Amino acid sequence: MTKAFVAIHCETGKESQVIRKLDEIKGIKKVTGVLGLYDVIIEVESNDSITLEQVVTRYIRKVPYVLSTMTLIVV
Repeated sequence: MTKAFVAIHCETGKESQVIRKLDEIKGIKKVTGVLGLYDVIIEVESNDSITLEQVVTRYIRKVPYVLSTMTLIVV
């Protein structure tokens, strides 16, 4: 099992919409709104690192109003 935390910076005022969309993505275990440089932190789990990369690049980064992400893979 591969686990990561992804910090997401989104468009100002669109945080709630981003959080709702992230809740629909398979593999995301927890979504939390935060204050600071990033707006949302999510916990993602997948069977392997390739699948985790696909979740981030194909789904998370394509959510409307997501401007940037930073992925931190748990070791």
